[in-house]
Amino acid sequence: QCCPAEVKGICYYSLQDVSLGKFLRDSCFNLSLKCQNPNCKKSVLDHTLSFIHNDGLINITVEHMEEPLPPAPLESTGVSSATNRSNELSSSTAGNTKDGDEKEKENNPIATWTYCVNCNKVVTPLVYISEDTWKFSFGKFMEVFFYNRTACLNSAHHNCSCSMQSAAVLYFGCGQLAARFTYERIKPFGVYVGRCLPIDEAFHRAEALSDLAQISVASSELFVKFDKHIEKVSREARSLFGSAANRPEHLQTVLSELNMIGSEVDHAAKTLQEKIASVSDKCQSNGAIVQEALFRFPWYSRRYLFMLTTAWNERLSAAGQALAAMRKLADSRSLARSDLIGPSMGDGSAEDLMEGMRRLRMLNEVYSQYNITDITTMLPTLPGSGSQKIEMDDDEFEDPESSIDFSDGVDADVLASRRRFNRASTSSSRETKARPHKSLGARNIPIDSFAADTQKGRQIDVTSQTSLAKNKTVTPGGAVKSALTRLFNRGGKESDPYEVDLGIFKEGRPRLEPGVDGIVIPILDEIPSTVIAYSLSSEEYQKQMLHFSKMDSRAGVEERSASPDRRSSSGDIPLPPSQDKGSQSQQSDKMPNNPSTIHILDERKDIERRMLERNKSHIKHTFRDFDGKGQQTCKFVCTTYWATQFHAVRQAFLAPKESQGAGLDVEKCYIQSLSAAHSWAASGGKSGASFHRTLDQRFVIKCISRTELQMFLDCAPAYFEYLSKAFFHGLPTVLCKIVGVYQIGYHNRVTGKRSMEQVAVMQNIFYGRKIAKTFDLKGSLRGRFARQLHSNNAAKESADQSEANATVYKRMETESDEEEEEKPVNQNGTLLDGDFLEYTNGRPLPLNDRAKAVFHMSILNDTLFLSIINVLDYSILVGIDEESMELVVGIIDFMRQYDIMKQMERVGKSLPMVVGSEAPTIIQPPLYKARFTNAMERYFMTVPSKWTTI
Repeated sequence: QCCPAEVKGICYYSLQDVSLGKFLRDSCFNLSLKCQNPNCKKSVLDHTLSFIHNDGLINITVEHMEEPLPPAPLESTGVSSATNRSNELSSSTAGNTKDGDEKEKENNPIATWTYCVNCNKVVTPLVYISEDTWKFSFGKFMEVFFYNRTACLNSAHHNCSCSMQSAAVLYFGCGQLAARFTYERIKPFGVYVGRCLPIDEAFHRAEALSDLAQISVASSELFVKFDKHIEKVSREARSLFGSAANRPEHLQTVLSELNMIGSEVDHAAKTLQEKIASVSDKCQSNGAIVQEALFRFPWYSRRYLFMLTTAWNERLSAAGQALAAMRKLADSRSLARSDLIGPSMGDGSAEDLMEGMRRLRMLNEVYSQYNITDITTMLPTLPGSGSQKIEMDDDEFEDPESSIDFSDGVDADVLASRRRFNRASTSSSRETKARPHKSLGARNIPIDSFAADTQKGRQIDVTSQTSLAKNKTVTPGGAVKSALTRLFNRGGKESDPYEVDLGIFKEGRPRLEPGVDGIVIPILDEIPSTVIAYSLSSEEYQKQMLHFSKMDSRAGVEERSASPDRRSSSGDIPLPPSQDKGSQSQQSDKMPNNPSTIHILDERKDIERRMLERNKSHIKHTFRDFDGKGQQTCKFVCTTYWATQFHAVRQAFLAPKESQGAGLDVEKCYIQSLSAAHSWAASGGKSGASFHRTLDQRFVIKCISRTELQMFLDCAPAYFEYLSKAFFHGLPTVLCKIVGVYQIGYHNRVTGKRSMEQVAVMQNIFYGRKIAKTFDLKGSLRGRFARQLHSNNAAKESADQSEANATVYKRMETESDEEEEEKPVNQNGTLLDGDFLEYTNGRPLPLNDRAKAVFHMSILNDTLFLSIINVLDYSILVGIDEESMELVVGIIDFMRQYDIMKQMERVGKSLPMVVGSEAPTIIQPPLYKARFTNAMERYFMTVPSKWTTI
């Protein structure tokens, strides 16, 4: 494409119009005509002129024929000469020009003929055009070509009655040149930009029902395991009745405990199946409360089963300890009778027996207070032990404020937000020391209660443990000792033979404390979004969010009270201080009187105010997971940046449309989506960033670098202000909305693995759409071919593979690239600028006039904003939905500013450039903006209709 497309209006037989003959002579058969692009040196024979209107495309191509046309008949020249006598000109210059035109017509007459594509032959004879045809309006000729859909060729000599518009190829010839006119139907695309991102209730309902079915099957299998295991242990206990070394009352106590556990297993199996069936039946209702309860129930029931079966295992372990001691006593008595050992060898077994019986009695007393088979009450938190302290390693997971080499800005922001919170709630920040935990035998199970009456005074004070851990000093010797302890104890844990494996019910760290309203969020170490979801649902996060909301609301009230202007209901237009009564009454008549409308307006004002809040509201949440003995197994840290502002962004852009009703709570739906995600191998980028995508495909979680995090936090206020203009004031934009930025870290003490990463949660612009092809466009053709990119990456990775110190990431990327080399490029993969031009055959992609106008204005707005905040290297993601004939678009990767590293990269890429080659993709932001907007004009064009105004 040499020149960008432009919209032209033609008023027939006016100065805007031209005759058909003159158009053919000047635009088609004039070989000296130069292209409008000064860089193009090709002749008219190498160009194709295209006209697009409504749903049709006319291509005009000039070809060179092997033989010239036959000479024109004499009557054709006579007609031409008669024109000279009928024209009178007012000036000699115009007369000379007109005479030249007539001489041109006489010397180079134009002929026409028609070729039928269906019949594969010429169906009309060669005829030289008359003077009336020469003077026919070219605009009217195009109108007939576009709208004459019913005309047929009607060639009796060649038996052809095909459609003149779709099957005919019209030729105009002059000398050895022929201009070919072809018509084809097109479908202009619309442009879709997601304005809201509501949750897919049908998807989550189906997922919940699927999870319930899985839980039903797995729980049934687990209950069968418990029944068989209890029967096996009971047989072992009954076999010891014949031994004189064991007291019958001890055996009877063990058997009664086993029978009690067996009856609880049977009752729990029946109760759980009834509950699952009841929930499945109620899920057919579309109420918001019912749907929310259904979404929460699967993991709620899994945690209940974990707590219940863990209690059974604890009691089975105590019974097994007693039975093992009894067996040892019986064996020692029989050996003593044989004079093989002394009676003193059984003293240790007697102590184990008393310990096991004591554990049984204490566990029976604790669990007898609760209906452990009732899923609505759950189990209590067992009291801990004073001698069994929660062990903290010397090499505790470091605080990100001291361990990560961030720029000072990030840590300063977090510390400033925490100081704001601590100053306003000093009393709440003073943590008490951890209460001592009393042991029930050799074990301690920190199981939290969901019931309100069991939560008070029974939970582990994890916050106080965190403060105690921070006061510990890490010594080199202690760190080495802790590392050696983990190394030698990693595989040395032997499972208790009297306990039953819980299978899937021990996944997701169910020992963690539930969130607000008892919500249970599973945590998977390798999926960062689950850590975010758990943190957002925690009471600590909600407490700090409430504090920031109160501070912001007080600041808003003070600001409004200090402002002298009175504002209208929209909050934007200041009213004059004095008005007459008539104008006041008129203004009051315009004010909305509907309470629901007033509530909506107030809510929108509050969201806009919180989105524009300038005070930093970073929230850092630390929590730990423990094993059955009360020992810490993993520590998690989640820092939420600009929590108040991003909460307002989610309320604005994730809420369902007004026509869809209120629906579920936006924040709870956001947490629900983040609680289930999977790793996603996104293609098309060179950065190598890892991605995750939620199972419902609403959000994409991208791992970003620390530099990108710092840069985004610096320009976050401008970003929130821009989004407020887009949502509340109708500013067109195609930015892919970032709805949360977090820093996540964890330290698994079992495996010794540590991780700290920064992630950005953004909307999936293709959510709910069937995308046939995806393009990542930057406006540059240098290295912007998908095949070229894959081959370059493969060559680079093969070189890196020879190095001894290749990183794990590069090895993983090498494996993926080797797989791509073995097979052709995936059609569903992300393609680049060069592939886009191949897809459109070098022509701009047609858009209807309204879509192109909104798209063009959005591109101008977004690129201007990104240029102002000094951002570059962004691109636009374009997905083609062929079913709805829409382009789903969104600008992505706008978190990198033009810093010193980018300047060095630009210089490095510019050095090996050859004169006249494409400029590198890294250039200054204003130049990047100009190149990007110009490319969008070349890539997409307006398709006018008869209703289009110019």
